[in-house]
Amino acid sequence: MREVTVSAVRADELSAKDLCAVEAALPARAEKARRFRQERDRLLCLGAGYLMMRAVGIRREEEILIGENGKPYAPGYPPFSISHSGIWCILAAGTQRTIGADIEAVCEAHLDAAGAVLTPGELAWMARDPVERFFRLWTWKESLMKATGLGMALVPREIEVLSFAMGRPVRLLGRKWHACEGGREGYRFSVCADEPIGGLRWVEYRGNL
Repeated sequence: MREVTVSAVRADELSAKDLCAVEAALPARAEKARRFRQERDRLLCLGAGYLMMRAVGIRREEEILIGENGKPYAPGYPPFSISHSGIWCILAAGTQRTIGADIEAVCEAHLDAAGAVLTPGELAWMARDPVERFFRLWTWKESLMKATGLGMALVPREIEVLSFAMGRPVRLLGRKWHACEGGREGYRFSVCADEPIGGLRWVEYRGNL
């Protein structure tokens, strides 16, 4: 089994120098960031670019390609997946053929979405510990959908991920998918891949591009 590195940065701690470096190297991402109305969303967008540069080694916009359903990838670099929520941006990368990651700020108000995104079996499992289990289920599900490369082209409520809770793979689209999870300061995160994951290594960055 192969370990996955989860690189992370707090978007609100990125320096002006780092933000300028991302904007100069990744102008399309900088333009995308400028379209956000909220400063936090702008910083999260640039934070994802920062991690592509710092953790993966990408230096030019031309190295990044976008899949049919919006997933970025870079030929010649390890497979990676980006997610952000609240103040955190993460990028998961490993030697697996394909990978997906998701991080979510744990907030009880989000439980209202459970009925729209979880299967009946997942809802029953969630009932014992609604907040904890909802965010475990949702980050598993989101990371799985991203790992397939299809993302929200899939219907969340039609995918059941309870096997992950028992340490078993989930079968989807004719393949076995494996997951690993963790928590950080009021956040849950998960990584899913098409090969077993031996564990997650959290690496936190603080500037210095």
